[in-house]
Amino acid sequence: MSVATALVVVVMVASACGSSKKTGSNTTSNTSNNSSSSSHIGGGFTLATQGGAGEGPYPWKYPASGTVSVGSGTTITGATCSQGTPQVPNATYSVPCIGKFTGNNGGATYNGVTATQITIANRVFPGSANTAEAAAVAKQEGIALSPITDQVQAVFLDYFNKTFDLYGRKVVIQPEASGSNSTLELLNENQAQACADADKIANNMHAFGEWGVGDNNTGGGGSGPFSICAAQQKLVEFSGGAYFNEAFYQQNNPYVWDDPMDCERVADSGAQAVSQLIMGKKAVYAGDASLRTSDRKLGIYVPNLPAYTDCTNQFISQMESQYHQPAANVNHVFTYGLDISTFQQSAQQAIVQFKAAGVTSIVTACDSFSLNLLTKAAKAQNYHPEWVMNGVALDDTDTVAQTYDQSEVTGHLFGQSEAPPETSFFGPQSPAGKLYQQLTGHEIPAGTDGNYGSLIRLFDFLQAAGPDLTPDNMARGIHAMPPMGAPDFSYAGWNFNAGPSGKPGTGDHTAIADAGWVYWNATATSPVNQKPGTFVRMFDGKRFTDGTWPTSLPAMFTEPGSQDPSCSC
Repeated sequence: MSVATALVVVVMVASACGSSKKTGSNTTSNTSNNSSSSSHIGGGFTLATQGGAGEGPYPWKYPASGTVSVGSGTTITGATCSQGTPQVPNATYSVPCIGKFTGNNGGATYNGVTATQITIANRVFPGSANTAEAAAVAKQEGIALSPITDQVQAVFLDYFNKTFDLYGRKVVIQPEASGSNSTLELLNENQAQACADADKIANNMHAFGEWGVGDNNTGGGGSGPFSICAAQQKLVEFSGGAYFNEAFYQQNNPYVWDDPMDCERVADSGAQAVSQLIMGKKAVYAGDASLRTSDRKLGIYVPNLPAYTDCTNQFISQMESQYHQPAANVNHVFTYGLDISTFQQSAQQAIVQFKAAGVTSIVTACDSFSLNLLTKAAKAQNYHPEWVMNGVALDDTDTVAQTYDQSEVTGHLFGQSEAPPETSFFGPQSPAGKLYQQLTGHEIPAGTDGNYGSLIRLFDFLQAAGPDLTPDNMARGIHAMPPMGAPDFSYAGWNFNAGPSGKPGTGDHTAIADAGWVYWNATATSPVNQKPGTFVRMFDGKRFTDGTWPTSLPAMFTEPGSQDPSCSC
């Protein structure tokens, strides 16, 4: 899922968005070329030779097929390939380089694949009242219009087709006019219409997969219902089931993948971070004096999709059993329906319930539009709790947080941050910005990365499969890709090798594997849009995986202007 698409999707639904060392002991012929791993993004790397079917097939290998020279020779562009060099020059999210492939690629190895082309569909939905409202909010948040993103994307697509080695093939992305409704699919409905689209893409368009990026107005096509249908058609969904649990991906293996952290990893990492950093202490960053003298009591606001509620239960269970938090302090949950027309009413009801229960700290496991409504509802109830982010759905980006009721969040909004600073993926100093300047001689337009992150992941996957391109070979190659993103982590740390627990060699279907800790400074100028409000990164900006979170939290809201001027917090 692209950054811009995620900003649209999360308006329509909730969450719908160091040193290197080798620790693996299982090896294949290419292990030496996959030895680097950052302590930020997994702490190790293992090429599994056997394991559960949901993370197979085995053995994992990069590339998964063919006779390919990794880390030596000359690349398809004529550049020298050596150990540790990315296929795309200076791209920290690129797979390792390979010597230019000159053999037989097998021709039509799978549906949508020929000797010269890989066809990828991209679902585009008809507009609706919900998508119009979502697009309006995205525009308010500074997201570029779809034609602008499409223009930048075309530049990157052409470049990646020339620099990645797809064994004689090029990627062609074709739009598919969906007969479904994006909002209803994100409400976990419209299964029949989603399946009709999957059938058309697989059997009429004859595509290898569906990209899932969509456009900036209607959101991406990789909903939960469509992802299930795609797997039934043996069609790859490259951006499917945002924030669903890893069990969902295992059930649909090897066909469904995504960028955002799966919610099992969110739950495990969040339980450790919240327990070690803030629980068992007074809610000193609440706005109400009575709450500041109370032990922290969490209220969790989360969508009512089964995958999300399962992960919420996992979070609560971990808090109680592993970190010994009293049940009464962690089990206040309000689930809301994924219908934008009911968002305001749900927010108001949740605030009334949380206030009555004495909740000191609201965990915002929700979309940014709902968080906006929650802050307004809390103000109306004269209720000023702590707002604890769990890092999903881009709630933790400057342009989004600027839309919250600032009297509610100033001095009180903090927590996990899955998103890196926005300037790392938007703007002239981002990887997309630098590449666009290099290729065109112009500064990249504001509010877009041209789907750079989603595109480079698509090409990573296809190169990792080797010349015999099939979903099975692609999965074997994906799990053998080394952790990516160091040292800047512009799109966070990516790791498909370690599972939700962080254990190397257990496998995962979602890219992002780490998070940081931030707090909100409402008066500081954002470097993204020069408007008031920006996140301050704790621990010198370091990012953590499950099992690596610090055990203590330095004082927050220490920067001038970050405190709530109406209270002595």
